[in-house]
Amino acid sequence: MKIPDLASLALFFPDAVVVLDRDAVITWANPAAERIFGRPLDSVIGVFGPELVHPDDVGAVLLGVDTLRSEPVGRPIEVRILASDGWRLIEMVGAALDDGAMLLSLRDLTERRRFEIARDEEARFRSLVHNAGTVTMLVTEEGVVESISGAITRLTGRDPIDIESQPLRTILATDEDRSRLSQALSAAESGRLTTAVVNVVSQPEGLPVPMELTIVNLLDDPTVHGYVVSGHEVSERVAVEGELRSTLSLLNATLDSTADGILVVDADNNIASFNQRFVDMWRIPAEIMASRDDQAALSRVLDQLVDPDAFVAKVNELYAAPGDESYDMLDFHDGRVFERFSRPQRVDGAVVGRVWSFRDLTQRKRLEDELIYRAFHDQLTGLPNKAKFCDRLEHAAERSRRLTTGYAVLFLDIDNFKTVNDSLGHQAGDQLLVEAATILQLCLRRADTAARLGGDEFAILIEDIEDPETATHFADRITESFRRPFRIADRDVFATVSIGVAFGSGSSTSEQILRDADLAMYTAKSRGKNRH
Repeated sequence: MKIPDLASLALFFPDAVVVLDRDAVITWANPAAERIFGRPLDSVIGVFGPELVHPDDVGAVLLGVDTLRSEPVGRPIEVRILASDGWRLIEMVGAALDDGAMLLSLRDLTERRRFEIARDEEARFRSLVHNAGTVTMLVTEEGVVESISGAITRLTGRDPIDIESQPLRTILATDEDRSRLSQALSAAESGRLTTAVVNVVSQPEGLPVPMELTIVNLLDDPTVHGYVVSGHEVSERVAVEGELRSTLSLLNATLDSTADGILVVDADNNIASFNQRFVDMWRIPAEIMASRDDQAALSRVLDQLVDPDAFVAKVNELYAAPGDESYDMLDFHDGRVFERFSRPQRVDGAVVGRVWSFRDLTQRKRLEDELIYRAFHDQLTGLPNKAKFCDRLEHAAERSRRLTTGYAVLFLDIDNFKTVNDSLGHQAGDQLLVEAATILQLCLRRADTAARLGGDEFAILIEDIEDPETATHFADRITESFRRPFRIADRDVFATVSIGVAFGSGSSTSEQILRDADLAMYTAKSRGKNRH
């Protein structure tokens, strides 16, 4: 009997036989292929094979094709192909031909699988697991994969047969991933359901695919005796979390770089967040802030303030009115000054907390005070200058309009000051002026004001006097004090003063009374100096 050739035999095969060239284009098919595809053979010949495969199964087919490069016959795989009436489930086995061509045997499993599923819940479950978007695997107590679902191919491009019987850790990207898996498996040993996010190496690209693994301990189950591990891709979540961490890190770095101390409390007025500047400004131990101990932190704050009661009152006032804003200044026992702002924190228009911000104004306040001091004080003697003296004089005039007491102005000029300045030098002259200012302050009451008007001229404001003798008594005391020698430049220097006294009333102006006192002083000089 004559033996027919292979092609002739293939015509009578009950299973479909398809030949693909090295470019995966269908070049030949037997009549059984018409039944599977539900279309004439001439409409199948010349079609790019992967176009007929379900997109989710293309990866499995490509892996099967790669297997043919090293083995003469591939392993059976189940895939879905496009027929005229929709997708059909087939079992495909391939064999390599010459010049890179492939011969594929296709067996239709659709009706059989439907029958199995209809009669067998286990078969239905296997089908669901195989086609689910989540990878399901059985892992031994030692961490070896016993079986794994086909979803691993759709998610990572890896062939399940290459993973099975291998430690699960071998498909992970980094040592850190392997450490996380080991920790999760160890935690699962105690019976807890555990999760871990790891990176699985994809094929053929070799790129990491983030997957969240959920591990269930079934070591004590006699039918399983292992871990059931399910995994799903979390690339988008990991990207979002990474972006969020980056944003939060940048925000925290920005807040820590600001000059303001910032404290955020939640709707229940508990500490929600803060920056390092806040901790540094208020000198609160880091462990107190880390523990969010509100009472301990408040105690540290109040101990530093000049008026802690006002601080607490303002806090309580704002907590009672969540939508209000405020601004005030805080004075510290050590001289520091803080500016305090408080505004409600809103999300979608609703108040969810409150933001407190603090700015250290200590240096600025000191500078402002220094500038104000310099604007109204003589830099050499430290006494008030003419502007400050005239201001005090105006206040004295205003008081005299309301009270029955009066006031007086003493205008002083150091006799022969020019001689001392010219003979001993300007430094000696400046020292004499400083000594003179000291004597004047010692002669006066706390309520009186001594000022340097310029050069060697001084003025004194004496308030609340009821008769002229009070003013002349001060003038006598000052004149007597200046009759003692001054120790200037290692020499005894005698420098007396001539004093003019003028009495003010409610109608007097500062210019008028200073002019009168100046005229009186020149009268004293014309009568021999060293007098009033």
